[in-house]
Amino acid sequence: MRAERLLRILLLLQAYQSLTACDLARRLEVSARTIQRDLDSLSLAGVPVYASRGRGGGWTLARDYRTRLNGLTPAEAMTVFMGTTAHVLTDLGLDAAAGSAFAKLPSALPANTRKDAEYAQARVLVDHAGWQGAGEASPHLAVLRQALWQERRVQVRYGGRPVRLAPLGLVSKGTTWYLVAARDDGEIRTYRVPKITSADLAGQAFERPPGFDLAAHWASACDQFFATRPVYPVRLRVHTPALRRLSRAPGTTITEIAERADGWSDVTMTFENASEAATFLLGMAGDAVVIVPDELRDRIRTAADRLARLHSPAQRGGPGQTRLGPPFPSR
Repeated sequence: MRAERLLRILLLLQAYQSLTACDLARRLEVSARTIQRDLDSLSLAGVPVYASRGRGGGWTLARDYRTRLNGLTPAEAMTVFMGTTAHVLTDLGLDAAAGSAFAKLPSALPANTRKDAEYAQARVLVDHAGWQGAGEASPHLAVLRQALWQERRVQVRYGGRPVRLAPLGLVSKGTTWYLVAARDDGEIRTYRVPKITSADLAGQAFERPPGFDLAAHWASACDQFFATRPVYPVRLRVHTPALRRLSRAPGTTITEIAERADGWSDVTMTFENASEAATFLLGMAGDAVVIVPDELRDRIRTAADRLARLHSPAQRGGPGQTRLGPPFPSR
């Protein structure tokens, strides 16, 4: 990781001529102190980096020093700045360019190519954290991408209703795509792309809102989603070695863990609903015991009884003619 960061510092200085330590720290998501150590290491390695003092100063490379790693096409530059996740590049039609792009690395791009890369970076965010659920087909993604790139409005049908949108960004969350777009009344909303049943370019151009930050908007939308979604609180007693499995439960939040002397831990957490909680906790077999609520205990006991009957010697050939009912009681 450090070697990659040193190379990125070198390429950034070559591309932008002068950057402060704070600028570099922000771009590379590390502390300014880390950047200072990295610059010292580059200097000791013989790279001609030096600092100019005063207002407008920063770190620069000697004018005659160049790292020859350029030659990226605009499409290759886009893949560098948007990430390497395979399905993202495939969905956007950029998978063919990805292989050659990462063999070259982004260097001191020509001004027009760097503009293309930054254009894509401002419009596509790759969020690698997964949410529950498998990938969904997004057949209209190509039209949305075209509208986004060309800053043209798009007419879509979403939830059975027609709506005209000004695309501001595409976000890949796990394996699902989301469209961030402004409606005609100016309200910016998020749309799940697989739920778009039709999409056509409307033809009208639009102006991107000044200062719109896709990453900041997405972070705010996620915070609002998690703050308003329904939660189902539970208290469990969990075999301590199994806590890691519990932390992988989708759509959950663990709020408290108290280890006990007997090898178990008391856990307070939330699921999305009772069915999700019962389904996941059944998969933990005897490593998790529900303390409260009683309703969840009843659900798990009912499902366990049904499983026991299904796996009895009399049911070796399958359920047969015995009617066992649904796995969880409906309430």
